[in-house]
Amino acid sequence: MNPKRHNKITVYQPNHILKAGVRIWTEMFRELVDFRGLIWRLVVRDISARYKQSFLGVLWAFLAPLGLMIVFVWIKGKNILPIGETAMPYAAFVFLGQMIWLLFSHGVTSSASSLVNAGSMLTKINFPREVLIFSSVAQTIFEFLIRIPLLALIFMWVGFTPKWTIFLVPFALIPLLFMLAGIGFFVSLFNAVIRDIGSMLGLIMSLGMFATPVVYPPPTTWPLSFWINYANPVSSFLMAGRDLATVGYVTDPINYFSAALFGLMLFFVGWRIFHLSEPKIAERV
Repeated sequence: MNPKRHNKITVYQPNHILKAGVRIWTEMFRELVDFRGLIWRLVVRDISARYKQSFLGVLWAFLAPLGLMIVFVWIKGKNILPIGETAMPYAAFVFLGQMIWLLFSHGVTSSASSLVNAGSMLTKINFPREVLIFSSVAQTIFEFLIRIPLLALIFMWVGFTPKWTIFLVPFALIPLLFMLAGIGFFVSLFNAVIRDIGSMLGLIMSLGMFATPVVYPPPTTWPLSFWINYANPVSSFLMAGRDLATVGYVTDPINYFSAALFGLMLFFVGWRIFHLSEPKIAERV
């Protein structure tokens, strides 16, 4: 971080909310670069705090998707639910889907509480508040990356050899991270005003998993095929990730790029609104 930035006093003028154009975006990006060190320290602090007092430590990052995988493999094996055939062995199908879904859902829920959890830090330290959102997103990226070795072990266990394009999956998920951050900007502001939002998000994400083809193949019948495969932008990234692992290319590029464009638009709109709300954040929290 640039130490000079710490001593800078930000003055919000009466027409601050009306500023637009290249200048304000340049300032926002410059602030983000200047405080990149703070983002890193927040990520390290929060990850250490999350697992330090836990007996199993980072194993908890594996237990949730692994446990759900075992449950649904058993359900499919007993024909309790008509899940249908999948393009890869079902255990690998569910675990990969869980990795992508948890990247999104955990990022949203952790971003929602980022402002509230910051507490007195908001009033005592001068820094751009969006740093808290970016650090929350970075934490979920860390959890996604440490699950990759377990995914490789599951592939070997079920005897599935993915296409080499599976290495492109993290890059294909970059627009999902932008969408995640965009949603994070909005839900963190809402949660700072109405604390029930954070509690509601847990329920919404639990229900949202079943509105996304995480544990079942994408439906092919109308109207489920529209609402789940196309109206849900997270589904596009999830299906793209599985496509890269099974066939080596994205089978529905139009749907994927539409979701990517939506994610980018949501990110920039959310960031701008969040930035305009900074003068009011401390008093609301």
